[in-house]
Amino acid sequence: MALSFDAARRVLQHGGRLLLLRADLAAEELALARRQWARWMFTALVAIVLLAVALVAAGAWLTLLLWDRFGAATPGVLALALGVVALLLLRGLLQSATLAPSPLAQTRAALREDYEALAGAIAPEHDAGPRE
Repeated sequence: MALSFDAARRVLQHGGRLLLLRADLAAEELALARRQWARWMFTALVAIVLLAVALVAAGAWLTLLLWDRFGAATPGVLALALGVVALLLLRGLLQSATLAPSPLAQTRAALREDYEALAGAIAPEHDAGPRE
C-alpha cells in the first residue's frame, strides 16, 4: 500500500513540475509575442507616417503635373487610385492575419502531448485475452 502512495505522490510531483514548466513556456512565448508585436507596431507607425508624407508630396507633384491636361478632375483620380491601393493592402493584411498561427499554439500542443502521455501512463493496461 505504501508503494502505491509513493507512486501517486511521485506522479503528482512530476505533474506539478510539468505544469510549472508549461506555465514558464507559456509566459516566455507571451513575452516574445509582446516584444514582436511592439516592434511591429513601432515599425508600422513609422512606415505610415513616412508613407503619408510621401503621398502628400506625390499627390501635390502629380496635381501640378496633370492640372493642365485634366484640370479639376486630377485630385479625384488620384484619390480613387490611392483608395484602390489602400483596399488591396488591407485585403492582404487581413489574409495574413487569418493565416497566422494562433497565440500559444506551441504551448497548447505541448500540453496536449503531456495530457496524452499522462493519460496513457495512468490508464490501466488491458490484456488481449483471458488469463490462464
